[in-house]
Amino acid sequence: MSWAADAIFGAVAPVRWPADAPLRLHLVVDTEESFDWSGPFRREGHDLRALRALPLLIRRLERWRVVPTCVVTWPVVASADGRAILGELLASRTIAVGAHLHPWVTPPFEEPLGSATSYAGNLAPGLEAAKLAALGERIGEALGRRPRVYKAGRYGLGPATAGTLDRLGYRIDLSGYPRRDLRGDGGPDYRTMPDRPFRFGPGLRLLELPMSCGHVGRLAGVPGAARLLDRPRLARLRVGGALARTGLLERVTLTPEGFTLAEQARLARALVARGHRLLCLSLHSPSLAPGNTPYAPDAAACSALLERLEGVLDLVLGELGGVPTTAEAVLDGLEAQPASPASDAAARDRTGSAG
Repeated sequence: MSWAADAIFGAVAPVRWPADAPLRLHLVVDTEESFDWSGPFRREGHDLRALRALPLLIRRLERWRVVPTCVVTWPVVASADGRAILGELLASRTIAVGAHLHPWVTPPFEEPLGSATSYAGNLAPGLEAAKLAALGERIGEALGRRPRVYKAGRYGLGPATAGTLDRLGYRIDLSGYPRRDLRGDGGPDYRTMPDRPFRFGPGLRLLELPMSCGHVGRLAGVPGAARLLDRPRLARLRVGGALARTGLLERVTLTPEGFTLAEQARLARALVARGHRLLCLSLHSPSLAPGNTPYAPDAAACSALLERLEGVLDLVLGELGGVPTTAEAVLDGLEAQPASPASDAAARDRTGSAG
């Protein structure tokens, strides 16, 4: 089962920033086990050696005073090395922590392994809830605090996720991937979700901070043009590549994984020009060491990836005048604001109307 954005988020209320709100950037690190991305899903057979590179990244980030939100999986907090590394970084206040659910390695193990069940939102609601509860409890036991931030593995939200997150005490979700259609192997269709922060879920108590992504190029503002990138027939003809090479249209995500610095810079400038005041930069922890992901197959590629990451930080936090923040700091800031007028707090009927 693949879910559309309106089934996942329901009614939403867009966040209204103060008129003088600065441009801000938060960094999310999917802090997870290394596994074969091209192979079948397995309960075992992963390793955590790449996690040892995380403290090196944190030291490099000190130059920009960036405190990443490390959303962590079950194998990470179940291992002594993982607990030690994260515990030390938390004690030094150089990271924040959230939960990152990989269903295939998180108990209870009741579902068959496969692509569809790798998206937690496709599981039976009770099983998704049980896995989320188990992960939150394990993080609390290992690190001394229960997470308030969630990011679904493979961006796999479902229609029951919001209610479960609310019941378990989560307040922020980072899973939404605007403009992306992941139905090809059973994932959600996020094409109509808002691309800016919004409230959703029971009582609008959950805060969605979406991935920063979008379309750039001379056709980006033409109604319907972006749909060209989603048509299977045109994809087989590699029309998307031709549109990107000519500068007409390209879909870019703010991540050093799979995107050049120039592409990310075009996206960041375009989003700021469109009025975005919060950008999300993201990557996977296995990419910090060679040979774990397609984005960093060797030492040279790994080094280049980190240089792209630093280039984005230089651009957004330097030239564009942004300031670093964290997901939880964004929530705390919003909750400290005076109550918005009723018209601002009213939920939109469908997710697509809030974009």
